[in-house]
Amino acid sequence: MARGSTTTVTTRCTVSRMADPLIDRDELAAAVRLIEREAEEYLGSLDDAPARAPGQPTLDDALPEQGVGSLRALSELMAVSVESAVRSSGPRYFHFVTGGVTPAALGADWLTSTLDQMAYNWTASALASRLEQISTGWLKEMFGLPREWSAVITSGTTIANFVGLAAGRRWFGLQHGVDVDADGLWGVPPVPVFASGYLHASAVKALGMLGLGRDKAQILTRDSEGRIDLIGLRAALGSLGGKPAIVIATAGDVNTGDFDPLREMSQLAREHGAWLHVDGAFGLFAALSPLTRHLVDG
Repeated sequence: MARGSTTTVTTRCTVSRMADPLIDRDELAAAVRLIEREAEEYLGSLDDAPARAPGQPTLDDALPEQGVGSLRALSELMAVSVESAVRSSGPRYFHFVTGGVTPAALGADWLTSTLDQMAYNWTASALASRLEQISTGWLKEMFGLPREWSAVITSGTTIANFVGLAAGRRWFGLQHGVDVDADGLWGVPPVPVFASGYLHASAVKALGMLGLGRDKAQILTRDSEGRIDLIGLRAALGSLGGKPAIVIATAGDVNTGDFDPLREMSQLAREHGAWLHVDGAFGLFAALSPLTRHLVDG
């Protein structure tokens, strides 16, 4: 190309724009009505439906080359789901500890998805942060917990145990002059962890995720049911010579409903300077009745 000359290239490009269901108000309204109708019909069938469907979901696992639109996709998903879902909200379900779908819970869950808030701090959503403060405040009042205690809402069992044990891990590190949140576990000795046979799988998983070791918890039991051996716990803590440890107590075993003796375990933790982590998944609700409140005393 000679100096000073110019070349112009012209191209044509056509871009097709997909319909936005949030802008297409008619489609959005139709989708909302579809979900409402299907949800109402499904919940109304729980009393008579089997807890577990006999077949497997009939879903095509291949990635579609063409979209079918929001309404058809929702319709197909609902059809398969209604036929094959485990009826965990129904009266015939006796498996895991699963919360039922009450009208208030369903409405709140739907509202959560509708508002689509970023709930990680006050700046991102003052509404979500305030609702968390109010909800956890009510729970502390219901359970008789100190108002000054910190509280957060987590996504479920494993993360709840993870957060609680992470606090214990941080405390353990500080006892050895190490901020594990900033510097990691380098320079921190292995963390002694003691529990009864009621130790939940989610707590075991959390120990692994935190680098404390899934297989490192010492299970101290006095019988085949898994009840805590308090004499053994006292001896184990005493053998540390005042060094820090983590004790995990279970308020409500998911299989038997049994409770670890929280008062006695709390007293031992205080005497030996240990961190007490209480897994109160569903058993903490015993605090609401004078007939069962003694189970979570301590």
